[in-house]
Order: sequence, then C-alpha cells, then structure tokens
Amino acid sequence: MSNSILVAVVASLTIGGVVDGATPTDRSASRSTPIAQLKVQAESGDTNALFRLGVAHQHGRGVTEDDAKAIEFYRKAAAKGDARAMSNLGVMYSRGEGVPRDESAALAWYRKAANAGSAKAMVMLGSRAAQGQPTGDAFDVGADANAAGNRDEALKWYRKAADRGDTTGMYLLATTLLRTKNSDEAAEAHQWLQRAVDFGHAASMTALGTALLTGDGVAKNEAEAIRLYRKAIDAGDPTAMANLGTAYLEGTGVERSSSEGVRWLKVAAVCDDAPAMVALGDLYRNGIHVDADLAQAFTWYAKGADAGHPTAMAQVGAMYGDGKGTAKDLDKAFAWTERAAREGVAEAMLNLAAMYRDGLGTDPNHAEAYFWARAGAEKSPEPMREGAERFAARIGEHVTFQRRLAIQKRASDFVLTQVAD
Repeated sequence: MSNSILVAVVASLTIGGVVDGATPTDRSASRSTPIAQLKVQAESGDTNALFRLGVAHQHGRGVTEDDAKAIEFYRKAAAKGDARAMSNLGVMYSRGEGVPRDESAALAWYRKAANAGSAKAMVMLGSRAAQGQPTGDAFDVGADANAAGNRDEALKWYRKAADRGDTTGMYLLATTLLRTKNSDEAAEAHQWLQRAVDFGHAASMTALGTALLTGDGVAKNEAEAIRLYRKAIDAGDPTAMANLGTAYLEGTGVERSSSEGVRWLKVAAVCDDAPAMVALGDLYRNGIHVDADLAQAFTWYAKGADAGHPTAMAQVGAMYGDGKGTAKDLDKAFAWTERAAREGVAEAMLNLAAMYRDGLGTDPNHAEAYFWARAGAEKSPEPMREGAERFAARIGEHVTFQRRLAIQKRASDFVLTQVAD
C-alpha cells in the first residue's frame, strides 16, 4: 500500500533486545515487543498509541496486515481528535480498504482532518478540487465540481497546507500557479518552490531547475538548474534524471553528449519514469542519438503504455497496426489506440476514426468514426487542424445531417471533459 499520504510510520516494530543470561522462554516474558507496549498504552486511552497501532495493522508492521483492524484503531484515535487518523480513514474509505469504498465518507473524513489541522488532508482536498471532484460538506458532484477542475478551490487548500509547512502543499501550490502566464503568480510559485527546496523536497528541486533552465518566469540560470537536477537525483527523483538526460542530448547547461543523455534517460526509465520511456522510444524510432531500432522503440513505448502514458499507448497502437517493431495485430492496435484516444491524444483519435471507418480491429461504424474524427479535429494543434477537419468532413458524408449535429455536440463535450495529453 502507498505511504505517500500517510503522516506517520511506526519507528520500530522489531522484537527488543535480549536480557543477559535469559533462556528463550525467559526472553519473551522479560521483554515485551513494541506492539505489546503500544497495546498497553492504547488500553489506557493513549491517542498516539491508537494511531500507531492503526498504522501497524494497515501495513503489517509487527502484526499481521489487517485493514479492518487498522480502521478500528484509526476510528478510536479519530474520536479523540487525532487528525492523522482522520486523514488515513479518508484514504482507506477512498480506496475501499477495510471498508466498502465510499467517496462520501472519504470526503467527510478529509474535511474533519483538515479542520483538525492535517496538512495532508488539505493536500488531498486540493487534489480533489484540481480534478474537478467535490470538496464541500455534501457529496454532490454538481455542487462544486466541473470537468476542468476547480483551480481556485485547489489553490485554497494547497495554500493552507503550504502555510502549515507541508512541502507537498508548497509544490502543488507552485505548480498550479505556474500553469498560467500571470507574472505575479509565477513569482509567487518560484518563492514556494524555493521554500520547498530549502526543506529538501526533491520534486520542487526539479521543478525549480526546469524554470531556471528555460527562464520561465525567472532569470535563466543553466548552471543552477543542473545543480538542482543533480541534487534532486541524489534524492531519488526520476523526473530530474530524465531532465538531465534531455539536457545532455540538447547540450543545455552541460556539454552535449548523446551517450550521457541516453544513459540518464534509461536510468529514469528503470526508475519508472514514463516520459523517459517515451523519449527513448522516440530516439530509437527516429534514429536520433542512437541507431534506429524499431524493436527497441516498441519495447520502450510498450513499457510507457503499461505505465499509463497516453502518448506511449498511441505509439503502441500505431506500431501494432503497421506491424513495425512488432508483429502486426489489429485487435491490439485497436485496443491501445482506443485507450490513447480516450486519454486525449489527438493523433490516436484520428487513427481510431480511420479504424472504425475501415473496420480495422473492429466492426465498421461510420457514426463512431465521425465522432472520433470530430474529436480529433477539435483537439489537434493548429498545424494539423485543417487536415483533420477535412478528414472529419469526408467521414461525415456517410452520416445523416441530424446525426452529424448530435455527434458534433457529443465530440465537443468529450474534448472538454477528457484528460489532456
């Protein structure tokens, strides 16, 4: 289970030391385990002991993993006002661990935890708002959620967490502010990133390094950017590894080196950085910085697709469709192309339209072909837009006028609500 939003761990749940001269039987009687000590403290009503027992049972530390038991101890700690327990209850209800999945209950616990001062719960509420999920007292999707997310609500919660010294809150506040071109917000974002960097937050080092490397809203300083990337790498951030690899390939802030660039991209990919996998796929497909190798390209794209990267899914679908780098398989081509299209990749939408039109990997369906062609045309960047529009218009000739109007609206709504690539 992930520890990313849990706010405490049990420091030690191993059996204690041995009393000199004790027999095996005497040892267990003379020295209790930390778990036994926690249980004694919990029975006397110690709030922290109750919380720590919840963590122990949730993660199987010193006891058998038991989510239901974890819930039991978290509830007891929460009843005594422990904000950490409230936050963890929110996580478990959201995931359906130890209890039936219940987003309403998860939200209620996040709210209680945030009101009790949990910065982690504040971050969770901010993330919900950013994703267009409700954060109000009632679980009413229509109340405060929208497809594009609620930026102001997200900023409010991230700021609350940041003000309490939470580095994740600082980082998310900064990266949310940076999504606009507002110079005042950019300046504030860099201040928050610097504060998080001062606390040793690796992702903030990488984000600030990127801003310094590009001069985005801050004075350009390539040497400092590379220093921050290396510092983030020392802290284990795979994005910094990938960014350093790109810097070597481009000769930005470091001496250009294809071998070093590819090496760092591979290190990042091994550390599960999906964009690095896609970048390696691109290099091997196009023969840039490495010898062209379609089989290698497909291998890296496939790893990225399995990791959930939409662009990688689109490339895997295309390569299965063309039989390049792998055996041709139209069923797999259709499946991966559809996944990428639903994740918002314009090229995949247009390819999916062609597959529906021609019955490749699926039955022919002009209505679905037109839907994906229209969605792809609306999502396409400007240089591709005109050609995509013509492609959609040709497919639309096989659909009645009234149905075209309905499909056009459906496609527009989809483009507004699907995940951006």
